[in-house]
Amino acid sequence: MAEFKKQVSPLIGIDLDAYKDKQMARRIASLMGRANVQDPDAYLALLRSDPERLQEFIDRLTINVSEWFRNPEHFEILEAQLLPQLLERFGHLRIWSAGCSIGSEIYSVAILLDRLGALDRCELLGSDVDERALEQARAASFRPHEQKGLTPAVTHRYFTRDDAGDVRLTRQIADRVAFDRANLLTDPAPGGCHLTICRNVVIYFHEESKAIIHRSLANSLVPGGILFVGSTERLFNHRRLGFEQVRSFFYRKVH
Repeated sequence: MAEFKKQVSPLIGIDLDAYKDKQMARRIASLMGRANVQDPDAYLALLRSDPERLQEFIDRLTINVSEWFRNPEHFEILEAQLLPQLLERFGHLRIWSAGCSIGSEIYSVAILLDRLGALDRCELLGSDVDERALEQARAASFRPHEQKGLTPAVTHRYFTRDDAGDVRLTRQIADRVAFDRANLLTDPAPGGCHLTICRNVVIYFHEESKAIIHRSLANSLVPGGILFVGSTERLFNHRRLGFEQVRSFFYRKVH
């Protein structure tokens, strides 16, 4: 398995050694089972020869779980307190969603900003390592199982629905967000951000990789900027990274 990861990493552009070993081994074993292949060398040969199998490998290896307004009480804090504070302090905001998957989270923030009447004062960016997820994010179209967290009121105001039950975000919102492919471990973070969102991404990495990503997230922010993390995450070393905790799951960069 170690040799398989070494050989396949350059093929997909992702360093598999950065992920937690047991989780990664289970995921690869599951994919080999789906392909009815028992030998890692044979599976590697299959990935090299079959573009569809390679794309399946990438899709299932990169965790594309995204949800609208995930943990809504945290988005309520964002809308009622933190975004207004940031807007009052900085005027114009740069917002980055790191590991954005299909875009639900950064689009959720865009909707909050629209409700606050501040969308035209914000630059929004989403990045992910999975190009197929980014293609869907740019299309801003979501199938029924990807609509979790959308209320009828939000759907009515910001989406159109087709006969198949898919919804498409209005261009008024979708056009305000740019998406780029980026690897959190190897690519530099965009600078000058006032809000950086990285939720339920770092949990899949081992401790050394987590430290690299946390430093990159800190570097993305201006002093006074906010880092928003997932509901199962804590930055135990947040002071060393230059943060103070302002609410649960929200950290302000001090210096």
